[in-house]
Amino acid sequence: MYDVLLDSQSLFLQLFNMYNGEQEWEKGKALFVSISCRDLATANHSLVVGYIAYHITINIRLASCNAERMFLAGLLHDIGKLSMPDSILKSSQRLNTEERKLVIEHVKVGHDALKQLDFGPDILQFCYSHHERLDGSGYPQGTTNLNEIGCIAAISDIYSALKLPRSYRSNCLSDKEIIEFLFQYDNQFNRNYTYILKSFLNKRSSNNLSKIDELIIK
Repeated sequence: MYDVLLDSQSLFLQLFNMYNGEQEWEKGKALFVSISCRDLATANHSLVVGYIAYHITINIRLASCNAERMFLAGLLHDIGKLSMPDSILKSSQRLNTEERKLVIEHVKVGHDALKQLDFGPDILQFCYSHHERLDGSGYPQGTTNLNEIGCIAAISDIYSALKLPRSYRSNCLSDKEIIEFLFQYDNQFNRNYTYILKSFLNKRSSNNLSKIDELIIK
């Protein structure tokens, strides 16, 4: 769990150093600091969403998506949660119907806030799509028509949600268990992108084992 968070933080530093001074990235950094101050769990979740979105995009090699911008989109996708009271945002209890409605509203609130701040359409699309599902069971629209960015957003968000502990769930799934979950619900998630995520995670795991072996030898 912590290794993916550390790698996400490392990518954050790398990209914000690369885009230092660029207006959209500076606005994004300010918003992310606000998220971190309000709720560290949401900030960590967003970091990992951005990290996974970045690496899926690199491996897909889509002309329509930029990996760095997908990281920024992941970082900001839950900005709408700033509008939620702590009693919901940090709750470890099952939410009632009214509270659930407020959770659903965070997508539109976040999208509208980012639009007001002149973020690009790719980032707006990521924010608005991260809870949509290919079978129409998601929200806020319940659409089945997800483009590449929507599919990346959905998989990245669910990976992070299952990988990191949350206030309502202390247990975390392994990468293998998450991939099994995605394949089990492949009517909701793009199967090709799940394969790409699986390949990346396997490669990442092998690289980490190699680093451990090097440390042991030394």
